[in-house]
Amino acid sequence: MEDTCVFCDGKIEKYFIKKFEYWGVYLHENQYNLGKLRVALNRHGPEEIIELNDQEWDELKTVLERISKVLKSLYEYDVMDYTVLQNEDRNHINIQLIPRYVDARVVHGEEFKDEFFGRFPFPVAKKDVDGKTLLKIKEDIKKAL
Repeated sequence: MEDTCVFCDGKIEKYFIKKFEYWGVYLHENQYNLGKLRVALNRHGPEEIIELNDQEWDELKTVLERISKVLKSLYEYDVMDYTVLQNEDRNHINIQLIPRYVDARVVHGEEFKDEFFGRFPFPVAKKDVDGKTLLKIKEDIKKAL
């Protein structure tokens, strides 16, 4: 397994939305689920989420609440899935927020349809979204956050 980190090596910097004291918010490049985000610990650190300190835990709750409210106001998701995946980026704690939708949404002229609503979100469905549309979604969230 390669010892790389998409957060530390800048591979997803163009999707960066906001930095908090302990956490950073990034648009996920696969927008099959409209508004899918990554919330990553700002430090390259523990492999286990249970190793977060009290300040990191406290801020995480605040960040997740703010993001959830923003995504609800922008896209009116029906339910939110939260996942912690410590595989490829195991040295960098990150949580994925996956909005789920009963009905399709049209944003910036593109339709987003969650055909797997009510089912486990893995394996992850892929959606090719135009790069300009991705950046518009990122800016929408950034402005609202």
